[in-house]
Amino acid sequence: MSQSPSASTTELQQKLSEIRHQFTNSLWRSFALIALVAVPLSILRSFNTGWLAVYTVHVVVGILLVSGAVVCHKMPLRFKGSVLILMFWAVGLPGALTFGFASPGIWWLVLSCLVAHVLYQARVALLLALATFLSMIGTAFGFMSGYLSIPVSISRYVAEPASWAAYIIVNCIVFFVVVRTFISYTESLQATTQHQFRQWIDDLPMGVVVLGKDQHPYYNNKAAQELLGPKPEQPLAFMAGTNKIYPAEQMPAVKALAGEISQTEDMEIEQDGIRRHMQAWGRPGYNEHGELTFGIAVYEDISARKQLDLLKNRFVSTVSHELRTPLTSIHGALGLILGNALGEPEPKIRAMLELAEQNSQRLIRLINDILDMQKIEAGQMNFHFAKVQLQPLLHCAVDQMAGYAEQHQVTIELGAVPDDVWVWADSNRLMQVLANLLSNAAKFSFANTTVKVQVQQQDGQVRIAIIDQGPGIDEEFKSLIFRPFSQSDTSDVRNFGGTGLGLSISKSIIEKHNGNLSFESELGKGSSFYIDLKAGAELNSAPVS
Repeated sequence: MSQSPSASTTELQQKLSEIRHQFTNSLWRSFALIALVAVPLSILRSFNTGWLAVYTVHVVVGILLVSGAVVCHKMPLRFKGSVLILMFWAVGLPGALTFGFASPGIWWLVLSCLVAHVLYQARVALLLALATFLSMIGTAFGFMSGYLSIPVSISRYVAEPASWAAYIIVNCIVFFVVVRTFISYTESLQATTQHQFRQWIDDLPMGVVVLGKDQHPYYNNKAAQELLGPKPEQPLAFMAGTNKIYPAEQMPAVKALAGEISQTEDMEIEQDGIRRHMQAWGRPGYNEHGELTFGIAVYEDISARKQLDLLKNRFVSTVSHELRTPLTSIHGALGLILGNALGEPEPKIRAMLELAEQNSQRLIRLINDILDMQKIEAGQMNFHFAKVQLQPLLHCAVDQMAGYAEQHQVTIELGAVPDDVWVWADSNRLMQVLANLLSNAAKFSFANTTVKVQVQQQDGQVRIAIIDQGPGIDEEFKSLIFRPFSQSDTSDVRNFGGTGLGLSISKSIIEKHNGNLSFESELGKGSSFYIDLKAGAELNSAPVS
């Protein structure tokens, strides 16, 4: 059973049919107007050159063209186009057989091929082109063999003003038909191309909205109407998780019209009383002259994904909390035993207890990291900003990590720090970042090397640099290093342990301080991590917890 054409295909067919009807009607009206002028000129010319059979054909064709122009808009396209091409041949072929290649009739035969290419399939135009070629060969052969001859003197014919007037008119017709043909063909090609692109875009599961420069709707696909409502350019949008209307100037398409590229996940769209969580992108669109002419917005329904994330976060949080309590008790009990609270354990038992204590501590760190990451993703990590002097904070961090560094046969060296360097920060969270970076530097450094901690001040910025002498970071891994659970390779986990969360958590914490965490690394020469913070920033400029 054949499948009926889609609505978009039907729309394209209607559009192409409309273009072709306009094309043929335009030619009919133009030729009728020309016939009213050219036929009298042919009759006038016959008084001086003699009445020729070709003039009779011109009169008949002229009458038919004028008559057809009155009713051409009522004719079916296929019939109307066929009659029009037949008229081309009725004018062109007799003229070519009468005057040879000196006749404009050759142009009429060529033009019939162009018109057929617009109105019909390419093979019809090719067949007409072949017929035109054969008729030209036959005409040439007829004149060369003497079967055909020009019935009047060429000099007499050329001297007649009416001949030149007719010649100019015919050439104007040719020029008009060529231009009109290319215009119609271009319109058809453009309509077909637009149809293809719209089919591709309409089949996307994401809503696409395009606004013109005056913020009037230019285009939207089916998914946009399904996701955003009957007016996708003006959806009912809220800030995610609130009843606050999403600012109109922050909508993706509006920002795109301002030349901005944007992306957001903090939007909810309400339709029929149901809210959907949206991820939206906005990009500016430019014309061929590089001028900003439209804004493109793309919307994707991520409600299901957000729901899964919420369930995942709840599961992780619940499991982590349930695990941390017994692990803390186990770790505490092991610490008491190793502290000889129950007497001195035997050496073999002590070794096993130390191994159990180390792994319990490792599990606690893992759970704490997972809980921190979950808080960051949920926006629930609390910060308590205060004026923090940098020198004692760095000394404390270095002292705390000195024992850990010794286990890896590494020394931590703190450079000179002026007494008057201070920042607004959460000292506990900043200490967490320093501990993570120092522990990474120590465990990844080669044995018997030094990890350097340096402080620099410039242009109102404080930079804390932690420089190690390790193997460096692979180029492929540099773009992934701040992603959660990222490890340079699996051997890192086996040799050094870790969750791959520390750097991701550290970067989020520094960004909450309006700062930046970055790094430089060269294979075989070590890595340098930089914490950049504003020096002496006012408390009210720091992020709100």
